[in-house]
Amino acid sequence: MRKPRPAQYNPAQALHLIANDRTRTPLTCPSCSGPIERTPDEPDLSPYAQATLRCRKCGRLARYIAGAA
Repeated sequence: MRKPRPAQYNPAQALHLIANDRTRTPLTCPSCSGPIERTPDEPDLSPYAQATLRCRKCGRLARYIAGAA
């Protein structure tokens, strides 16, 4: 039996969240309007560091490489 995968945003929603995160605008979940937490919380990361955006309310997430802009 496989391990269940966490719920993820569809590609359009994920790109919108990533663009808003890179410009440091406040983030809200496109699905449930809940607050989004960013991990790691540091604004300046190394070029290959991974950032995770997760909704506190519904648990959906988006991951991206922070320095790959």
